[in-house]
Amino acid sequence: MAQRSIETIVIAGGTHGNELTGVNLIKHWQANNKHSQYSEHSQYSAINIELLTANPAAISANQRYLDKDLNRCFQLAELNDSSANNLEQNLAKTINQQLGPKGDARVDFIIDLHTSTANMQTNIVLIKMDEFHLKLAAYLKQVLADVVVTSESRLMDDHHFLCSIADKGIVVEVGPIPQGAIEYPAYQKTEAAVEAAIEFARLYNENNIPELDDRLQVMSYFNKIYFPTNDKGDICAAVHPSLIHRDYSLIKSGMPIFKTFDGNDIEYQGENAHIAFVNEAAYYDQKIAMCLCKPIDYSVNTLKPLSD
Repeated sequence: MAQRSIETIVIAGGTHGNELTGVNLIKHWQANNKHSQYSEHSQYSAINIELLTANPAAISANQRYLDKDLNRCFQLAELNDSSANNLEQNLAKTINQQLGPKGDARVDFIIDLHTSTANMQTNIVLIKMDEFHLKLAAYLKQVLADVVVTSESRLMDDHHFLCSIADKGIVVEVGPIPQGAIEYPAYQKTEAAVEAAIEFARLYNENNIPELDDRLQVMSYFNKIYFPTNDKGDICAAVHPSLIHRDYSLIKSGMPIFKTFDGNDIEYQGENAHIAFVNEAAYYDQKIAMCLCKPIDYSVNTLKPLSD
């Protein structure tokens, strides 16, 4: 395939300050000079790996963000808006100057590390559905144990994620793990995904990607479900116990989706859908109970949906 080689890869951690897996991976790689060992290896000598601790202030506070979710600050309109000047918006501008500018970035590929309190497994989040990203996702699914590929690409043309600064970028989101906690299995899965993505970049540069399954299932987001609230705006029901940790499962109209605090079921009314980010702690500020998605099978060879 004709392509521009991937020369610089950025691994970002701490975009959300209370997701410590990526923070600690960056610290460990820095302390052991692991990122530099790639460029010193003859197979990877053409690739330079940089490490980014994205939001130090939020990490110090052990909070997702201080003023605004940093991973929602990278649309061009906001990056170019001088009045968008809270802590995270200014930080996004600084990161964009450091890695970008977006649209003509200095770096080629950004791997942004996240965790979830929901049972998202090793979730590879795509914001583009081109040849590189679909083949990368198929490769990761082929070499790692519990990969689920999801897509944000249909939601917006100019994405607001940090990884959208570069021409190529993914989010690696592992869960379940509590906010502000470190668990070795989550660290291990995250590091394995990073190492596999770097290996894919090497194979891509060498035009030596192995044979991949043509059919790649991508869970594509299309809506959200909000918690029921009372007349004061307070949440008045919990996600139904039968759905906890059942991310990516199918829900149908008439199935119980919430349980009120006096024990009554609230049923789902809507089209058949799969659920993700079920009871995600980070989304309580928006009263989002879960996200809705649908599986779309893509051909890795034609890059087109096989079904929709």
